[in-house]
Amino acid sequence: MAVPRIKSTAVLIGTDASGRCVYSEIIDIHDYYDGEHVWDDPVKVKRLRLQNVKGFLFASNGTLDQEFQTTFDTATGEIVASRLRFADGTESRFPNVQSGAVSE
Repeated sequence: MAVPRIKSTAVLIGTDASGRCVYSEIIDIHDYYDGEHVWDDPVKVKRLRLQNVKGFLFASNGTLDQEFQTTFDTATGEIVASRLRFADGTESRFPNVQSGAVSE
């Protein structure tokens, strides 16, 4: 029996400071990479009081290609910190901190 998989899709969830969901979207992965996002505009971030966005980016074969979490300053709408984790286990962080494979 085949296990269902999410394919070629971005799953995005945004929360305010209390953890309440204020933004969610499931879109085609190509639209994610080619499109604009609510967090691209500091005014929208402030209006939503968007503090955290978590994203899960699935490849066409259904593997989790990338996951990320970005934290915003709700007063300015600017990014405070971001962590990206790739399928190979490497991470990228903002402010500019890079690491190799992560063990848990």
